[in-house]
Amino acid sequence: MMGFFSFNCNGCQHPMLSKFAAWGINNWMRQVVVIEKDGTIREGEYDGYGRVDGVEVSNVMEVCCYHAACWEKAGKPTEYLPSLNAPDQGYFFGDEHNMPKPEGGA
Repeated sequence: MMGFFSFNCNGCQHPMLSKFAAWGINNWMRQVVVIEKDGTIREGEYDGYGRVDGVEVSNVMEVCCYHAACWEKAGKPTEYLPSLNAPDQGYFFGDEHNMPKPEGGA
């Protein structure tokens, strides 16, 4: 897969962001938790290209995603619930994702 892509967090429904798209108030959206279909949980920084902390997510088109803060706020769920594809690819957007980190999150 070429170019930026992302999925919406199952907590807040905003996309995982990379360092190329996050700044200031939404910088916390770079830290993510991805639950793969086989139950593998990956935590770290999303790069915008399907990798978390430099490790490619297996079957990247079928993942369950949370921002780390949203995952913690939700009680760190481990159930696989597919995330929706982010129409803006987690990159091509205005200020609609400029929101503070949720209370009770990482």
